Amino acid sequence: MSRRSTSRGLFGALATATVFATVTAVGSLSASIAGAAPAAEIPFGGWDSCPIDNPETSTCMDVTVTGGNMKIGKLSVGIPAGAMRIAGGVAYRENPEAEFGFDQVFIPPNDNSRGIYAEPIDIPGGALGIDLPFNNLFGLNKASATVESTSALPTVDAFQLGVKLPVKLKIANPLLGGKCYLGSDSNPVQLNLDVTEYGVLEEVPGFPDTAVVRNTGHTGQPFAVPTASGCGPFGVLNPIVNWRAGLPSSTTSNSLATTSDVYNIGADSLRPQPAGSPEPAAVAAERSAK
Repeated sequence: MSRRSTSRGLFGALATATVFATVTAVGSLSASIAGAAPAAEIPFGGWDSCPIDNPETSTCMDVTVTGGNMKIGKLSVGIPAGAMRIAGGVAYRENPEAEFGFDQVFIPPNDNSRGIYAEPIDIPGGALGIDLPFNNLFGLNKASATVESTSALPTVDAFQLGVKLPVKLKIANPLLGGKCYLGSDSNPVQLNLDVTEYGVLEEVPGFPDTAVVRNTGHTGQPFAVPTASGCGPFGVLNPIVNWRAGLPSSTTSNSLATTSDVYNIGADSLRPQPAGSPEPAAVAAERSAK
């Protein structure tokens, strides 16, 4: 047997073992969600974002944020259910120097998202920090923030459920234009999320072979946020945004905590099988849904 086929079999087994590793992790973590307020349950949208056409993809992952809070300098923003999702595939590449003999590599979806999907989140108090009459001065004071991907890819740990996100935050307001950002491709805001609470492991009705760990708590490691760029014509409003948000903001002034539903499935369960082979239940379910 060739080394390539042996590796393929090994990493296929790793993909199968991912759910079992998740069960073990859920059972071994001492933190409990007992007594915590239940997060909103977001309907699962399926595996269209998983790049199963890439032969390296062994596991499909989907981290759907169901709530949380982000503090940046003087800003504190609640994260609504469904406002952010990280989705794609995970490849296992041999690395004798790695802890378990392999690296986990994120494989982005076949679109321009780079694995990060996000909706605008309203900033309380808008651009001036206070709510004004007349619908916040007819919308001129309204401001929102949207998490966007950078040129660097996310990292998703299929076994420990951790997430690393190099991102930039787009600040939207009628006066700021369309290029007002905190962070950039060359100087991203680095959000490294560690699991602090494992939730409940469940099957997902209508999606055979899919497992989900609901109410998974993540807390961000200390992160810094640079000054704003591109706000207003030629950046003339950058100082206003920096004043409003308290930028630049050091690692001691920022925080991020989220609750998420984390889905996974072995990619082979979604791939069409050779003629004459039994069709995986997950493939049949996806085809019927479409």
